[in-house]
Amino acid sequence: MMQAVLGMVKELAKKIGRLILGEYSAYYVYSSQEKSGAPPGLESSSSRCIRPVDKNAVETSGEALIRDQAFYLGSEALAYASYLDDRIVGLCIYWYGERYRKRNFWPLQSREAKLVQIVTVPGQRGAGIATELIAFSCMDVLAKGFDKTYARIWHSNTPSIRAFERAGWSRRALVLEFNPLRRKQPIRMQFETKA
Repeated sequence: MMQAVLGMVKELAKKIGRLILGEYSAYYVYSSQEKSGAPPGLESSSSRCIRPVDKNAVETSGEALIRDQAFYLGSEALAYASYLDDRIVGLCIYWYGERYRKRNFWPLQSREAKLVQIVTVPGQRGAGIATELIAFSCMDVLAKGFDKTYARIWHSNTPSIRAFERAGWSRRALVLEFNPLRRKQPIRMQFETKA
């Protein structure tokens, strides 16, 4: 009985908070180490390989989840796939330049890119594919002349946070946005955690 009452109070508090604060978002921003290599001890699995891919490879994948990511590709986008034999089992995509400025969640300088999407097919989750993709794709992006890469991660997405940290990325900031009373522009607060 007491559990049910506490549950109802908690739900009511959430509704009141959402009414007052409006919709919210809370993201951590992570960044790569400039010109870094793969973190020590991180090696790609002998049964998988990672390589750059184009839109056609994504669109013709046998995995629906991978095909669904094709709209992220085009100009000013870089994509990397983790292959298990001839099958794409993981995919990450970076944006830069004008393409990214349309989203512009985190300001990028001219030689910076943001990892905007990363997915692993359900049957392969937990096998370290995301960490490998993040680490090795970042090395290639930096080798292409970019100075730094960024990503944003929902504050409670523990598997993604672990994957980025294992790949050698560091937390840079916490960005909170609130939209009380459905204002035209949300209130944005940014807390830097790394220089």
